Amino acid sequence: MPDVSVVIPTTGRPSLAEAVATARAQRGVSVHLVVVCDLAEVPTAVAELRDQIDEIVCTGGGRRGSYARNLGVQHAAAGTHVAFLDDDDAWLPGKLAAQLPVLERLAGQGWLPVVSSRTLQRKAGGTPLPSAVPTTLIADGTLPEDYLFRRRQLGVGRQSLPTSTLLTTVDVARQCRWDESLPRHQDWDWLVRVARLPRAKIVQIEEATAIYTVGSPGSISAGADWRTSWDWARRWEGVWAPETFSDFIAAQTLRYALQARDREGVREMVRAIRRNSPPSARNAALAALGLVPRSALERVAMRGSRTVGDSDSLRAGGSR
Repeated sequence: MPDVSVVIPTTGRPSLAEAVATARAQRGVSVHLVVVCDLAEVPTAVAELRDQIDEIVCTGGGRRGSYARNLGVQHAAAGTHVAFLDDDDAWLPGKLAAQLPVLERLAGQGWLPVVSSRTLQRKAGGTPLPSAVPTTLIADGTLPEDYLFRRRQLGVGRQSLPTSTLLTTVDVARQCRWDESLPRHQDWDWLVRVARLPRAKIVQIEEATAIYTVGSPGSISAGADWRTSWDWARRWEGVWAPETFSDFIAAQTLRYALQARDREGVREMVRAIRRNSPPSARNAALAALGLVPRSALERVAMRGSRTVGDSDSLRAGGSR
């Protein structure tokens, strides 16, 4: 009986081969590997890996990552837990073995657990940097939006709970489905909603278990789309703490509007901040970085991570 069903959404990127290989290479854990192609039919890049994959399913095409993850959860093997892995990321060999005891201990205590971890980071096609991030882990009882968005660290080492680190139970994955309407911030949204389930607990182990890729071709997190981020954020206005909401708006949507040089967007985001709370100094500084070209910021971030021993990215806060 497999211990973990692994769900990998893909459109057939070449990097899928590494993701599949690292899922198969997990030590001390049996996996049931489900690859979900967001296409009408199985692409060549997936067909070539059939002997390593337990199930291959297709969405019909153009349904996006949340739909693919939900479909993958439906195909989870009986009696397993569920882990998510993006097709441009990879796992370290002890990833699941390190997280499973934590998950099973919490589930045995009656919690609905989600277990994350630190990561190593790399540019697409590059070698992982040696130091694990984020610097600060989520504290017990902290809401994910407060951890992720309030007083965010500048540049390297900032708070993150990447999709490819997430391990949970089938029960949690089926109780809290990924929002299929969202083109962006799918992982953040899922975590925010999971945390509101009765007896939910999100924890993060100290060791790095995954390799997180920055700047993959076609990544939806690479563009300065303030409108999509704002459409998602405003559903949480009045739900999140005002300080958290304003910090998100400053560091995310206002920064994007500045990057896009969109005056209408800048004015709307300033009004949203005024309705809530002044942003923290850190998040105000992140907003100001919207005036700097993104490519320059990523170069500085990756160079800085080598210098200070930290490798967090500027990839839209880690949300795809």
